[in-house]
This record gives sequence, C-alpha cells and structure tokens, in this order.
Amino acid sequence: MLILSENDLRSVLNYKNVLKALESGFVAYKRKGEFPLRTSIESRENKTTVLFMPSSFLDKSGVKIVSLCDNNPSNKLPYTRGIYILASLKDGAPLCVMNGTYLTYIRTAATSLLASKYLAKRDPTAIGIIGTGKIGTMACEAHISHFSIERIYAFDKLEYSINSFPERLSLDNCNRVISCKDGNEVVSKSDIIITATTSTTPVFSSRSVNEGTHINAIGAYKKTMQEIPESLVLRSKIFVDTIDGATSEPGDIVIPLQNGLLNKDDILEISEVILKRISRNDSDITLFKSVGFSLEDIITAELAYNESKKNGIGIEVDI
Repeated sequence: MLILSENDLRSVLNYKNVLKALESGFVAYKRKGEFPLRTSIESRENKTTVLFMPSSFLDKSGVKIVSLCDNNPSNKLPYTRGIYILASLKDGAPLCVMNGTYLTYIRTAATSLLASKYLAKRDPTAIGIIGTGKIGTMACEAHISHFSIERIYAFDKLEYSINSFPERLSLDNCNRVISCKDGNEVVSKSDIIITATTSTTPVFSSRSVNEGTHINAIGAYKKTMQEIPESLVLRSKIFVDTIDGATSEPGDIVIPLQNGLLNKDDILEISEVILKRISRNDSDITLFKSVGFSLEDIITAELAYNESKKNGIGIEVDI
C-alpha cells in the first residue's frame, strides 16, 4: 500500500491537472459511480465536526475522514484535517492512504475554478475573496492560474489572516492584493467572488453585488451556516456540485428553500452546465454553492495515486 504525504501530493497535483480530471469526472459520474451522502458526527464539547465521505468510481472505492475544528483558526492551527483511503473494487486491496487535508484544499479550489470557467463572465480581471484561510487562499490561486487577474480584493475578520494573505499567495506581484474594510467592499469591486467562511450570517449584502458577477460559495457547510444573503438567491441563477448534498446540508441553500424563496427545480448541477454547455447573459448573477462532494475526493485521490505510482513517489508499506 502506498502512503502519500502532503509534500507528495504537492509534487503530483496542480490546479491544471485536477481541473481537467474533475471536468471529466463530473461528466461521467452518474453513469460510473456511487456517491452516498456523507455521515456527520458532532462533538459539541470539542467544537469539532467529523465527516465520513465514501464513494466508488469506475474500479476504485474510497473514503475521506475529515475533521473540521472550530477552535483551530484562533490557535493558528488548520481548520481542516483529514486522511483519504483508496481501495480496489476488483479485489478489495487497500491501495493508498494519503493526506486528506491537502486533498480537500486542492479539490475544493479546483472545483470552484471549474464553476468559474463555465459561469463567470468572459475575461474577468478582478477577483474577491472573503475568508483568507487556506481553502480561500488556494481557491484564489487556482483562479489566478487560469484567468488574467489584475486585482485581488480581500477581507477576513481575523487580522493575522488578512495581514499574511498577500505573502501566502503564489504571486509575483503582491501589490495586486487590496485589503478591504468589509465584505461589501470586496463584492462591489469584483467580477468573481469566493466566500470561504463558516459564518452563520451573510458576509455581504445583496445590493453590493453588481450584475454579471459570479459567486463561488465554498465555505458554510451546515444548516446553521449562511454566507450568502437570501435576497441574492432571488437575484441569481443557482448551481451546485450535487443537488442531494446542497439541498440537505448548507444553510445557503436549505434556508431559502425552507422559506419558500427557492425551489429545488430552480437549481442545476454543475455537471449539467458542462454537458449542455449552458450559457449565461452578461447581466446574469451566477451562484455556485459547493458543500463538498465525494466525487471530487475520489477523482483527485485517484489522480494523485496514479501520478505517484508512475513517478515513484511515496512510501510503500505492507499492512
């Protein structure tokens, strides 16, 4: 069995190859895999949520076990920590155990880029980020790797996070990063917006969002969390990674559904956008809500495994 560390994953995964793999995976997943809803365990005493995300795709199966720790950011520790286990469906052999934290970061970043590739207006030049933690930073990097971004507007309620954000970005010119006083300033100046927080209340107002804007909401993952104002949902075309997950877990979608502001039939999966080449008008506001989908994990994990085997990366162990 192969063991892959974070450094191993960094050596074989990049935004370009993960984007390409995810694009193919989203096209084929309904015919070639099984993706049960994840199981969640809450530890209120420790302010930690543990998610178990199983899946199968083609001839592989896998499960990610990831812990989301509310106390960690204020202690300057990773909010997300996890492992991923990949196995063969042909004979049940365990193939690989890999760092699930970096896997989560890069697949989330690449999935948000995939949505922007199809849903953002042509030639965006300004990107906005609300929540400058690791996932938000990598999502921003992913977009910079694909689009000709000239300005990056950023806000985070944690001072140390926003102060260190420019140097944590893989940028030749950090002067492109502009710190903002709040989320409204970010969204009013951006063509593409990324929200990557665990906020329980909206992080900007709908009236601050200009026509033609695309939003990737990749943070809030519980029914009690809500980054996106309900009034914006009414103005937007809504897209998700998976209907079942998005309509049962995150407050950004669940709360407007419960309040009768949104119908399930109004929501499209990103796979339909790719397959049907759905187009947008220049004035459309598009919202992509990603709550995390086990397809994204197994696609990225298999890519990492195959590339590592091909290049002799990682440690082989006999269990």
